[in-house]
Amino acid sequence: MIKSSAEIIKAAQALSENGRRRRIAVAVAQDADVIGAVQSAFADGICDGSLFGNEVKIKELAEKNKVPIEGLEIINQTDPAQAVMEAVELAATGQADAVMKGFVSTSALLKGVLDKRFNLRTSPTLSHVAVLTIPGYHKLLMLTDGGMVVKPTLEQRFDILKNAILVGKALGIDPVKIALAAATDHVTPKMPQTEDDAKLVKMVEAEKIDGCLAAGPMSFDVATSKEIAARAGIENSVAGDADVYLVGSIEECNVSSKTMIVFGKAIFAGVIVGAKVPVSLVSRTDPLIGKKTSIALACLVSDFYQRMEGGRS
Repeated sequence: MIKSSAEIIKAAQALSENGRRRRIAVAVAQDADVIGAVQSAFADGICDGSLFGNEVKIKELAEKNKVPIEGLEIINQTDPAQAVMEAVELAATGQADAVMKGFVSTSALLKGVLDKRFNLRTSPTLSHVAVLTIPGYHKLLMLTDGGMVVKPTLEQRFDILKNAILVGKALGIDPVKIALAAATDHVTPKMPQTEDDAKLVKMVEAEKIDGCLAAGPMSFDVATSKEIAARAGIENSVAGDADVYLVGSIEECNVSSKTMIVFGKAIFAGVIVGAKVPVSLVSRTDPLIGKKTSIALACLVSDFYQRMEGGRS
């Protein structure tokens, strides 16, 4: 089981050393931070990079920020929409293993990923998984969904749950322990999310999802602290040991993850799942280590997808 950002990077490096080196296709790459992250990942042996975008601007930014890009492939495409399509096509044809967001909106990037010509969609719901290395927590914690679905329905939350399981398995977690978020640890009609949490537990049990344990409703402190769970009288295999905290709205996830980043000094990595290739999604405010970890995470998820296709997972 991978337990930290450093271990995510190390595992991605090992993939390159032991097999085919992964390639990241960057859509609209004229962004200094993204160029720097891809170059750093390349230099560390994590992946190769194909930068789709305005070649003149890419080279200007690299020179201005003293980023050596000689080892990276640059595909000149000055039209951002076309740069997105060409980056996605590289992944759809198997020539790249993941797509990365550059200087383009998330909606514009996903328009390319979901273009029916590429046939990349595998889940009814695409979702974002935040993978956090949190000082004081004994392993990685995933929060979802904080980047895609604003207020998911019960069925969408079930899709988001299954997407998170894929990321967990890519990180070597088995079983993936999922806490279903709520403000209280018991079901009450005064808080509809607790009722949905109880329904989700039954849906997981009914579908008999392999490698998954789900419990809830569960408050964040109970989900992540065995001591607090014991004091609250909550006894199950997820309480105090959650791998995933599945929330009920994009605001809930956004506030939770950013609080841990700002005040808890957590390292954030993010990936969009639900398509045949992972999408590395980073914020312009993320530090280099977060961006590099996000790239490494996408490589691990891509490797897991490919092993699943080969019947080895």
